[in-house]
Amino acid sequence: MNICVIGATGKLGKALMQQPNTVECDVRFQEADKYGQWFDKHPEVDTVWHVARACRQTGIRRDANTFMLEQDAMQKLLNTRANKCKFFYASTKVVYGITGDEVTPMSANQTASAFTDNKKGTVNFPEWKTVDKVNISNLGTEHLIYAMTKLACEHLVSSKCNDYKIIRIWDII
Repeated sequence: MNICVIGATGKLGKALMQQPNTVECDVRFQEADKYGQWFDKHPEVDTVWHVARACRQTGIRRDANTFMLEQDAMQKLLNTRANKCKFFYASTKVVYGITGDEVTPMSANQTASAFTDNKKGTVNFPEWKTVDKVNISNLGTEHLIYAMTKLACEHLVSSKCNDYKIIRIWDII
């Protein structure tokens, strides 16, 4: 595999970059029009590990603007050759309505292992978490926006990629 890591500067992205045959895609959501050029310059890439997310470091972390930024970027990414690659997408337990109240801390290196197998479809990490029903009805505003963002991206990935794995991650320490 020749792997592109989108979100390589985050905790999980840094752990993934330790894997062999990885290259960082340095295109940010705000410059998503450049994804096509990046993939044209990297024809050897056959796998995408997408672990980036749109949120602010301070103040309101997620709102309609971060939702639209991430959605627009994902649509532009999946209109490139990336949709022909094996595509791994990092989602979240928040889509099940689970927030910080239930914590299952896993290291970034442990979580990175979920990106190195050949499973397909939507899975939980850790795998022994059996929750599988989406439930966003009791989430507060920021968690609701985060869950909706992830669910919308999951839909884009599953509808535009033939070979994909969506990983709903519990917690990374």
